[in-house]
Amino acid sequence: MKNKRVVLGLGLSSCMAVASWFYFQNPVSRNLGDEALLSIIKNDQKGFERFLAAGGNLGTKLNVEGDSYLVGELLVKYNRLGFVKYANSLKMKFEIDPVKAFDIHSLSVEQNNPEMLSLILGNQKMDKNFKHYGEKGWSLLHMASAECSYKVVSILSGAGMTWDLKAKDGSTPLTVAAQEGCLQALSYFKEQGADFKLNDGRGLNALAILRKQKDSALMAFAESFMEKRAPASVVTTVVVAQATPNFYNKRKIPKDSLADRAHLIEPEDRPEEANETDENSEFSD
Repeated sequence: MKNKRVVLGLGLSSCMAVASWFYFQNPVSRNLGDEALLSIIKNDQKGFERFLAAGGNLGTKLNVEGDSYLVGELLVKYNRLGFVKYANSLKMKFEIDPVKAFDIHSLSVEQNNPEMLSLILGNQKMDKNFKHYGEKGWSLLHMASAECSYKVVSILSGAGMTWDLKAKDGSTPLTVAAQEGCLQALSYFKEQGADFKLNDGRGLNALAILRKQKDSALMAFAESFMEKRAPASVVTTVVVAQATPNFYNKRKIPKDSLADRAHLIEPEDRPEEANETDENSEFSD
């Protein structure tokens, strides 16, 4: 009886050893998605590295909170910067679905996460053939302008996106920033040479939008585009000076020397109709 138990124990141990060996030697038999998700949620970078070593990739699809995410998208969603840096060191590619409502770029912008966006973009350039997001068909720069994400705006601008990009609804990042009252984004666009008087696809321009705002800071910003005009007092003085005829070149003389008045008018300046009579003389009492 005792020998049977020993043999049975050895048999079970052998089976477990074989099963373990088979488990670790055959990654397909494991649920890599569960391992990836668990490592991301627990912020276990070593676990994530094991997931990649076992054949996992950033394009693995996972269901989380009723939505379908790629592993790469979850790294952004949970702000796993270390994971992204490790994936970049392996030169792994983050997939972008051109049709999907969100991706790693839009998630970074929505979370106002400039460091993550910078890591993901790298040296990537984003031209006018941008992906449209949402019902309005906004670009990433539209989204950042609406969220007043100044640092994200500067990163996207550095990647090639410009203030005059037109979305499907006709708006531009500049007019969106004006509508949302994002002063920092507006100041940045002004430094970049944005034309605040340029109409977007809806016929609106940023300056006209700002002038209708009730916020004092935005109104002051709009006033900075007004042409500088001379004060009214200066204008009045100049007009009066120009309207006054300079017929006479007068000299100051003592009151007791008024007998001879002809020398008071220079010949070249004296008008033809001026007559030296007691009635019209300038110095008549």
